[in-house]
Amino acid sequence: MGQDVFSMLEELEELVDRAAKIPLSGKVLVDDEAVFEIIDRIKASLPEEIKDAQWILNERQRIMEEAQAESQRILEKGRSYAEKLTEESEISQQAQAQAEDLVRQAQAYAQEVKTGSLRYADELFQYAESKIFESYQSLQQSREDLKTRVKPEEREVKAGQ
Repeated sequence: MGQDVFSMLEELEELVDRAAKIPLSGKVLVDDEAVFEIIDRIKASLPEEIKDAQWILNERQRIMEEAQAESQRILEKGRSYAEKLTEESEISQQAQAQAEDLVRQAQAYAQEVKTGSLRYADELFQYAESKIFESYQSLQQSREDLKTRVKPEEREVKAGQ
């Protein structure tokens, strides 16, 4: 897929190279529809990770909601269990300890899921960021190549005047 982007950038470069030169200005006239069409194709070819950034956010939110719901279920189970056990005084202390343990377990589980989902989202964002940076560097290099090609032509135009 990355090679497709490079070939489209080369196509864009050729379009500029073949464009009509404006005398005495160092500028060229290009067909904006052709340029926009190539740009649209480049956008469509960008790595899927970039396009999936919103999916990552939604997935993170879903995981967080599931963890919260699981935490609530565990808490309710602990409370229910504690209420049953508090009816008898001897069992009351055991129930309290078990309920507190369940609450701690639920909180630890929720924190673990939250930390894991944040780490996962961060890794995906880091990967997408590196792909975007690679694409950006490629675009910069293509622009620099384009600029170096335009400068010799400007000298020829000025020398011919």
